[in-house]
Amino acid sequence: MYKNILLATDGSENARRAAGEAAGFAREGSSHVTMVHIKNSPPSQSRMVKANFDVHSILEEDAKSEIKNTIDIFEKEGLPYTLKVAIGDPAAEIFEIAAKEQADLIIIGSRGLGAIKGVFLGSVSQKVAQHAPCPVLIVK
Repeated sequence: MYKNILLATDGSENARRAAGEAAGFAREGSSHVTMVHIKNSPPSQSRMVKANFDVHSILEEDAKSEIKNTIDIFEKEGLPYTLKVAIGDPAAEIFEIAAKEQADLIIIGSRGLGAIKGVFLGSVSQKVAQHAPCPVLIVK
């Protein structure tokens, strides 16, 4: 069984289904889930000033709001999890956090980009599946 699961989530419907899978692993064994929420850009300057430039607290606040349904799945059942937040390229940040946390499995929702957009940008789940340091479960 997997001990350290990294759940990459953005609050989308596919990400919520991925959270259900991660919760299932946590229920079955002694798995710990690290939820990862990545922003592409930093918070506005006015928000940073209000938070005394504590960017991490702003990112956590945003994550807790945007992935509330995912967090609720774990809290209602008393399942262990940790929340990690970051700014940057989502795939690169997922790889970095997976390495630091020694993840045995990454669970991520498929994003379902349109055909043209997907050709030019690629999806985060596709990049993660191709370059991850451990097995990846992509949930539709």
